Amino acid sequence: MEKIEEIYTLKEEIGRGAFSVVHLGIHKKTQERVAVKIIEKSSLGADIVRLQTEIDILKQVSHPNIIDLKELIETPTILAIITELVTGGELFDKIVEQGSYTEREAAVLISKMVSAIEYLHNRGIVHRDLKPENLLLKSDHDLTEVKLADFGLSKIVGEQNIMMTACGTPSYVAPEVLSASGYDSEVDLWSIGVITYILLCGFPPFYNENLGLLFEDIMVARYEFPEDYWSHISKEAKDFIEKLLVVNPSKRLTAAGALKHPWLNNINSQSNKKLPNFNEKLKLFNEARKSNVSLTKLIDPLL
Repeated sequence: MEKIEEIYTLKEEIGRGAFSVVHLGIHKKTQERVAVKIIEKSSLGADIVRLQTEIDILKQVSHPNIIDLKELIETPTILAIITELVTGGELFDKIVEQGSYTEREAAVLISKMVSAIEYLHNRGIVHRDLKPENLLLKSDHDLTEVKLADFGLSKIVGEQNIMMTACGTPSYVAPEVLSASGYDSEVDLWSIGVITYILLCGFPPFYNENLGLLFEDIMVARYEFPEDYWSHISKEAKDFIEKLLVVNPSKRLTAAGALKHPWLNNINSQSNKKLPNFNEKLKLFNEARKSNVSLTKLIDPLL
């Protein structure tokens, strides 16, 4: 710990995980404010492999919409990961707090997400666990300044390397992951399709407390655009989602293709009107995902 405190002044705790605590840190020479994630090595066990993966990936990347790794400081007992400080919290929490949202804001945000994913894919990196918890806001002032975080499930893929590991979060996972037939970077675009759907209506396209039934729906891309909640959403937005939630990964939009889609390519033409009844649904969804309450019980009454 002495080595860390020689370089940084550690301030208040700003986050905590199963094996880590995150402090606000101030660099003693530059006065730069950073996030200092302190991990006790003895508490990691097998998770040290996952952590090393995240560190190796963060060392390689530099993109305005990906958390920036500043440095690593290691002692015999402690590992400190120093990253840029993001103060806006989780994206969905902030949207609920603000109480309103527009299709144009959703398009701007998704465009930045896809840009980050394209950057990763061009470097042979697949995130594999895109979900609301991993979308952080740089500050309180702009809902579209999103930062992609948590690369612990990411995989650096070589030309002949087809990933087989079943991972990800159930509601966002692509069909090819569930089928265990091997998958590649296309899984991230499926997850973006799910997140886009949620951003526009406040609830996910696939939800069921029975995992078997949930997976059945995902495997055949069985979802709908309920008229009461989608009549005010543009046909371009629906088409964008439909081209991402495609069972056959070879027919799914790539990140580069998604950026060329009319919904992202003509953002200024998207509606700047507040999405009606959006906040109520997203608030329920947000509560459910954080408390592990059945989404079916919370959302079905709304449909």
